[in-house]
Amino acid sequence: MSHLEQIDTAAFYWVNQHHTPFADWVLWTASQPWSWAIVLVAAFCLTTLRKEPRRWWLVLLGVVLCFLLSDRISVVCFKDVFCRLRPCQALEGVRMFRTSCGGLYGFVSSHAANVFALATFLGLRFRQRSSRSWLFTLLLFLWAVVVGYSRPYLGKHYPGDVVCGALLGICVGTAVFFISQFVDNMINKHTLSKKNT
Repeated sequence: MSHLEQIDTAAFYWVNQHHTPFADWVLWTASQPWSWAIVLVAAFCLTTLRKEPRRWWLVLLGVVLCFLLSDRISVVCFKDVFCRLRPCQALEGVRMFRTSCGGLYGFVSSHAANVFALATFLGLRFRQRSSRSWLFTLLLFLWAVVVGYSRPYLGKHYPGDVVCGALLGICVGTAVFFISQFVDNMINKHTLSKKNT
């Protein structure tokens, strides 16, 4: 574990110390909740309202569930259990851009868990509804990677926090997708039975 922590610390310093004025603003913007809202509204309009307008409420519930589960699990099951200090709390010479250190503990990254849960859920949800679903999924995961990279860049998390948060988010997003599929199937069966009666 100590060897892994040394690698994680070295990787953190590399990301945190390699910066440019342009990257500062891009990655700070990627970390802000309002920028997430823009991405999600655009994704919702381009996919849900065009491809399955009758199920918009189910996709919206899935997005909310992704947020709630990934955020709560990352805090209750990880941050409060492992109590790993954020790099800005534990290390010297950490560079931060227009942000404060935040809470004491950083394992796992809730930002990473949230965005990867959303990218996974939305990507799976629309994979069969468009011939260009792969492009939509790729763009979502590129967004998630940029948000994840912003966390050590801004001094808030170790890279290991981000990787583990991303894995958690992928698991949550997959679970929420299967829940939405189950609800879809139940609605379709109910609709079909009403037509037959």
